Amino acid sequence: MPTVRVDDINLYYEIQGEGIPLVLIMGLRRNLEWLYCQIPALSKHFKVIAFDNRGAGRSDKPDMEYSIRLFADDTAGLMEALGIRNAHILGISMGGYIAQELALHHPDKVRSLILGCTSCGGSRAVLMSEDRMKKFTENEGLTPTEILCKDMDIFFSDEFIAEHHDWIQQFIEISLRHYQPAYAFSDSSRPA
Repeated sequence: MPTVRVDDINLYYEIQGEGIPLVLIMGLRRNLEWLYCQIPALSKHFKVIAFDNRGAGRSDKPDMEYSIRLFADDTAGLMEALGIRNAHILGISMGGYIAQELALHHPDKVRSLILGCTSCGGSRAVLMSEDRMKKFTENEGLTPTEILCKDMDIFFSDEFIAEHHDWIQQFIEISLRHYQPAYAFSDSSRPA
């Protein structure tokens, strides 16, 4: 299992392909396995470095407060440990926040910045509706499978969900691998 020590934690990572480096940064509660369709395609053109953020997947999950800046510093530390001077950076969802923070605080590491389904924050940001955010965060008493199923409309259209049961089942199975513990997801659910 490839891990590298970055400051106080071990980060799990995988590298596929050759060429110019492309670092993939996943979002909240997600790990690199979510990129099971993208990594093979991207690795035909780039040296793809995908990793699990602190608190997610197979990386260490210290019981502490996490921040976007901390995740960005982890990303820079991973690149340094792997001997990657700079790379194209692709951030997805919360990974987009991390990518932007990386560009601000470690600009020498960023060859280009690609942001997917994310935001820059601030007053002009387009956020989830209040009702959808409430649905997304109300997870108490639900199993991981129930959480995924209730949030499926964030990831796929209703039509796709109805017509592609096999893809949805595969997505659920992949999502449940290395599932993030509640304390690493939300400060409010951290153990005392």
